[in-house]
Amino acid sequence: MQINQFFKATVLALVLVIGFVICWEWYWRIRGFTVAYNDDKVLWATQRKNVYKSSDQATVFIGSSRSRFDLDIETWKKETGEEGIQLAFGGTSPRPILHDLARDEKFKGKVIIDVAEQLFFSVDSMRGEKSAQDALEYFRHETPAQKVSASINYVLESKLVFLEEGKFGLNALLSDIEIDRPGVFVRPFFPREFSQLSFERQSKFTPMFLASPQLQKEQFEARAKILAANKVVPIKGKTLEAFLKEIKTSIDRIIARGGVVIFLRPPSNGPSLERENKLYPRKEYWDRLLEYTKIPGYYFADYPETAHFICVDESHLSPSDAVVYTRQLIEILKREKTLPLRTIMK
Repeated sequence: MQINQFFKATVLALVLVIGFVICWEWYWRIRGFTVAYNDDKVLWATQRKNVYKSSDQATVFIGSSRSRFDLDIETWKKETGEEGIQLAFGGTSPRPILHDLARDEKFKGKVIIDVAEQLFFSVDSMRGEKSAQDALEYFRHETPAQKVSASINYVLESKLVFLEEGKFGLNALLSDIEIDRPGVFVRPFFPREFSQLSFERQSKFTPMFLASPQLQKEQFEARAKILAANKVVPIKGKTLEAFLKEIKTSIDRIIARGGVVIFLRPPSNGPSLERENKLYPRKEYWDRLLEYTKIPGYYFADYPETAHFICVDESHLSPSDAVVYTRQLIEILKREKTLPLRTIMK
């Protein structure tokens, strides 16, 4: 009798759980969300393992969110025959990842460094580089159990929308509750519909976001609040000199092993570009960076092929424009032959 009651209770619990999962998944799907991957240190570590491919098989992208939105990995592979390994972090300087690749004696590949001035020329390592440092720590100490768990998670994430924790986890859902505490800054969140992430860590605006002026307005307002709260003081003088020396040291270590490094300044426009130019005059920062490191750099405004792009949110390209921008960038690299791509070497 007791066994029979236990069996019934188990079946009932299982039915309730399955029913909840089906309803929860259905709810997000009818709102327009599709399968995407959680933007976390585990997924980053999975891509970090791919950097040891030979230099004619892959190029590593490091930087901030502009790299993830603007460099279309599928187009890169189609046009060059190479993998694009996306190691950039949104809102984070590429410095920790650059230093990690430089210290890794096994890495001898190609690197494209995306330069978003406010993030790149930053020495706020405690806050601005936390995502990168956490991911590096996980990569270096990942256990066999964590590897197995990650593999299982990826299979499930590829089928179920609601498993994208960054959007549908409890903490993310609680962020929908507006908190207004006088004198306390609460970091605003971008709309849940803002973007989605592929397994290759490619970020794209969702169709919902691109079709909604209201969502775009919410994102603009959230971004404006974040920028207003960040009191940016550009580094200068000896601090800038030390910063450039540190960057050059890491780049030189990669080049000494046979690697190749170039800088990339992706498109931005409107008030965002005006603010960047005001805080970080090109001559004092971008030009100085190239001069000091002796590394080629590609500034979007310098080439007719890339100067005309208008970013959806003043800072990131739409998926369709990212395809065109990536294709045009590859053509520029072919022409100038500073990055040995397969299409160049043929």
